[in-house]
Amino acid sequence: MSDTSEEDIFSAPSSPEPENAGFEGPEKRLEVNFTKSIHTNGLRSIGREDWQKMLDLAKCTIISSKSNDFVDSYVLSESSLFVYPAKIVLKTCGTTTLLNCLDKLEELGCQIEAEIVSIIFSRKNFNFPERQSFPHLNFETEVSQLRKKFHGAAHILGPVHSRGDHHYVYFSQLRDADQDVKEVASYGTLEILMSELDPEVMLKFYRVDRDIDNAKTSTKEVGLDSILPHMTTDEVMFNPCGYSVNGINHEDGTYFTVHVTPEPHCSFVSFESNAQISPVERQQLTENVVKIFRPGRFSVVLTSEAFCSLSDKNHIEGYCAKFRNQTQYEEGFHVHMMNYLRSPR
Repeated sequence: MSDTSEEDIFSAPSSPEPENAGFEGPEKRLEVNFTKSIHTNGLRSIGREDWQKMLDLAKCTIISSKSNDFVDSYVLSESSLFVYPAKIVLKTCGTTTLLNCLDKLEELGCQIEAEIVSIIFSRKNFNFPERQSFPHLNFETEVSQLRKKFHGAAHILGPVHSRGDHHYVYFSQLRDADQDVKEVASYGTLEILMSELDPEVMLKFYRVDRDIDNAKTSTKEVGLDSILPHMTTDEVMFNPCGYSVNGINHEDGTYFTVHVTPEPHCSFVSFESNAQISPVERQQLTENVVKIFRPGRFSVVLTSEAFCSLSDKNHIEGYCAKFRNQTQYEEGFHVHMMNYLRSPR
């Protein structure tokens, strides 16, 4: 286990930053699918201490955890980890080194006699790219590291210019095409990546001058406790500011997760869920999330193994849609991204 104290976990980012420099909110995201294990619980049979050893390589720490019949959820010092029997989803923000976990992840799979069959690595463009450490110096370096282990394709979605929100994606090819692999390699994820957040809303995620240290109070206060049905939440309020919440569904094991960086000069909020919902419900969920946080601009990223669509008809009141992108990968997976800007009054 890491020897980092709880006080350090709740008070400091993953590495020292210049005063008032701002925290890197946009996460690096890794989704990894494995073959089915002979062990009944698969990856879930791996203990918390072993997951922490893996996370030490990414420079982050487990703070809290919850489980149900389907999934284990971990709130980290920098974002989240979700563990299913044959899949993990790992998100880390700040100056973490997520891709350094790959060797250890393969090792953990060997412990349960399971092999990696596919991965997705993705992230939004960083606010402070010059502060990142190897191998996250740039997307080219990240892809180079991934190609040492996997065959796949790299794409950039969205405009690459000053203040242009774009999304980097690397999809590996499936290592096996049998039915068992196809069953575990299922994708269906909605991400809402928000910047320039409303300062009034962001004040709810500060501890300074507030007598609310109970993060669950903040979850209810902003309406995240009812954003999706049947969710049990696990939340943390950081000091002096910042907030994370994981929610897991006790009926089907789907999740949602939200991470808030509230400082005005680097405000960022990410929402993600793999909830199995209809296009109409997805549209309503997006509207509800945007109403809670009131961003100046945001991106919606939808990943699915079936055709997914974010058309110009996906109107969000008060915003105009820009830069619609859709990519279909060789394995049949789709990624669709659309940027939104607040409409001029």
